[in-house]
Amino acid sequence: MQSRSIFLVAAEPSGDQLGAALVKELRTQSPNLTIRGIGGDAMAAQNVGDDFDITPLAIVGFTEALKAYTVVRKKVRQAVQLIMGESPSAVVLIDSWGFMIRVAHALRKAGYKGQIIKYVAPQVWAMREGRAKVLANAVDHLLSIHSFDAPYFEKHGLPVTFVGNPMFDDKFDPDSKSDFRARNDCKTDRIMAVLFGSRPAEIEKLYDPFANTIAEIGRRYPGLKMYSPVPDSVAHLLREKLDNDTRCENLTILPEDHKYDLFGEADLALACSGTVSTQLAIMGVPAIICYKLSPVTALAAWLLFKPDYISLINISAERELMPEFVQHKCKSTNLIAALRTFIDNDVLREKTATDLMNQAAIMQGKGGPASNRAASAILQIIDDA
Repeated sequence: MQSRSIFLVAAEPSGDQLGAALVKELRTQSPNLTIRGIGGDAMAAQNVGDDFDITPLAIVGFTEALKAYTVVRKKVRQAVQLIMGESPSAVVLIDSWGFMIRVAHALRKAGYKGQIIKYVAPQVWAMREGRAKVLANAVDHLLSIHSFDAPYFEKHGLPVTFVGNPMFDDKFDPDSKSDFRARNDCKTDRIMAVLFGSRPAEIEKLYDPFANTIAEIGRRYPGLKMYSPVPDSVAHLLREKLDNDTRCENLTILPEDHKYDLFGEADLALACSGTVSTQLAIMGVPAIICYKLSPVTALAAWLLFKPDYISLINISAERELMPEFVQHKCKSTNLIAALRTFIDNDVLREKTATDLMNQAAIMQGKGGPASNRAASAILQIIDDA
């Protein structure tokens, strides 16, 4: 059999984590497989990654993308040059639609003959359904994390394999207990998790409404402990804002790896929209979900976005299990009122927790970890090519 090789490309922290998990599974299933790639710290820890800084590619919104256009073009050229130099059996492009579709087109233009596989589909069920046809013309196979993705792409001739949602691969158990309360001296207190976001733009836009909310909730409920697990990538920015800000004097910052211990004990959460909303649902933590975009990006999203909700858990449930506050609705008076509803109503909070866990179980499906299924699919695609 011809020697098999794979080149993985991740352009954002979330994709970097998916790539690292995929590398582990690929090596388990095919120990002789040659794996190269572009990614961040997580992939580098698996000894995969070139001298390629992905930080400028973590872009949120239309106006931010315009500002970064020149940088993105340069990064696309560099990525294609690295891939063509390796000539792998397959290239796996992980998430990050804008960057990855450019890489796919550039690879074909450069004469790449191997398999191009997209891992994580663009959310065409939410907006820009035309991207399904664009992707079908650019890649050979799609690995989907949502069971409802397939029809949008298959009608354009793109083979789709549903591998499950990678966030369910994390080793946490909603019924597990840690020593979080003992370590943080809050054995009998109620606990609120605060998630500012994982991108600088999210923190910049949400910091003030969150800080005002934290101050008022702390004043009204002195027995409520508030903790915020913060990714290393934005820890410096957030600490700069928190320094000397008395509004957040009751907020304790934690390393990100304490997140699941916190979720296992939290009674409720205030969170930036994103992957974390589903993670909170899995753990049965009632949450208030928030998001703010630049005015231009918000207008584009309003015109293009089809679902009634932004959180995947709400979209899946087709109802607002987690109250959402987007753009002008994301102000402290609204957030405080919504949080107080959960704090003051134990019955509602407990029912919401149960509903969230039940819906998360429906989303998870069956078949084992997504990274395991994705690795198996990739190896099969290479063998069948």
